Amino acid sequence: MTRRKDNTRFTIISGGGSGLGMALAKEALEHARNVIILGRDEGKLIHAAGQIKEETTDGIIIPFRCDITSQEDVDILCGFIKENGYQVDFLFNNAGTGLFGDASGNRSPRVGEILGSNLTGMILLTSALLGITPKEDAITIVNIMSTSALVGRATETVYCAAKWGARGFTEALRAELKGTNRKVVAVYPGGMNTPFWAGAKGKDLSGFMDPADVAGEIAHAVFTTRRMMVTEMTINRP
Repeated sequence: MTRRKDNTRFTIISGGGSGLGMALAKEALEHARNVIILGRDEGKLIHAAGQIKEETTDGIIIPFRCDITSQEDVDILCGFIKENGYQVDFLFNNAGTGLFGDASGNRSPRVGEILGSNLTGMILLTSALLGITPKEDAITIVNIMSTSALVGRATETVYCAAKWGARGFTEALRAELKGTNRKVVAVYPGGMNTPFWAGAKGKDLSGFMDPADVAGEIAHAVFTTRRMMVTEMTINRP
């Protein structure tokens, strides 16, 4: 494990209160990174942080309530980072919500909520953190999407639309940041056994991936690669 240099450098993980986000937070700590986990439910974040610290005693983990679809919340987060003199080395855009059902049932405000959690929030959080990160400082942005950003799926029309938009944002952002020390990594995981599927009635999750295994693969690619850089990862079920 790499020795942690100081307590001012942080990895930020949205959707860090459960599932893949929580597993990524644990991996980040084990890779000598301090962590700020974001989510809308403060109690859930505090519980997750406590559980992670029981298993990984080294490093700092800060639960921070932030609705990434709210510009006000994102600005408050940025103020917290600046006031404490923190530097963000890694951003994992992991938050997301599913919507399952026939296209004929797509209605507001639920459509806006799905686009917000999967696309708008990614844009707002990324843009804000880039804005407060000095241009000479390195930052790696890891956009965790879904294989639904690569192929259209029946009963997931809005979710796919949001993820395809996230993929477009990711590719455009990488083109904009080309030649700088600001890097962008795109991750497309397949189905994982997480609370994400709570709204998919009757979904058989028995063959789905363990989020801890997926987090381990992502962390290895992002944190341990030194002489090369992984820019895209597709992680499928066996």
